[in-house]
Amino acid sequence: MSRALNIDATQENVLAACAKHDAAISTIETLPGGCTRVVLRSGDGAALIQRHFGKSVVTKTLARTPLSLASRGVPMTQDLPPSAAPAQTFGFKKR
Repeated sequence: MSRALNIDATQENVLAACAKHDAAISTIETLPGGCTRVVLRSGDGAALIQRHFGKSVVTKTLARTPLSLASRGVPMTQDLPPSAAPAQTFGFKKR
């Protein structure tokens, strides 16, 4: 089982559930649209959290900003206005 989960819940709710189930978190981020991506430190912890949230676990692929880019000052996708195209935002020229 993957340790990474996308959950249709706020980051605060995910943090509370992880604390309740004693599931250690490697990283957590809020995704565009309000979902939360969490990577647990163990597969057992991920299984507990997946059972806790049940149908709120999102199985489709969601857009996100890689944490390595975010740490270098690249704007997080959730901080961008909805009308901003990524090519314009990151300074790339359209062809």
